[in-house]
Amino acid sequence: MKLLWPIALQAMAFGVAFAEVVVPSFGILLVLCLGLAGYSWYIILTRLPFPAAIWFGIADMILVPLFIKYAFKYLGTSKISHRTDLGQGSGLEAMDKDLGRFVGSTAEVDAVLRPTGRIRIGDDVFEAQTGGDYIEKGAPVKIVSVNGSRFQVEKL
Repeated sequence: MKLLWPIALQAMAFGVAFAEVVVPSFGILLVLCLGLAGYSWYIILTRLPFPAAIWFGIADMILVPLFIKYAFKYLGTSKISHRTDLGQGSGLEAMDKDLGRFVGSTAEVDAVLRPTGRIRIGDDVFEAQTGGDYIEKGAPVKIVSVNGSRFQVEKL
């Protein structure tokens, strides 16, 4: 009977900790979890023999890291904790569209492309990349495509 209360309190602490991971409570459930775990350890240390405290300590050293691993693994797939939709894509689609107007035009190499470097279009300088070619500074290049803020170019 002496073991029942600490085991029950620790099981409740794990349950409340899992609820804290799944349900956003801004730390309220965490405080409850710590209170349950702390009270269970108070009972373990004051009412149980020392070997029982050792076994509870070993069990917690094994179960707590496992719990953390699986709780946060579940967090990534939880429907409750993820109610926002960030959409698709990289977030650079608008930049792709804006810089897409340069596709097909020519530019001048501003910093050596080996295979990445910089190109100059008028007064503006952009990151660029070749298909693996080494292109010297000042050489003309043709803009083939754009990905984010980086142009894919080829030597003229």
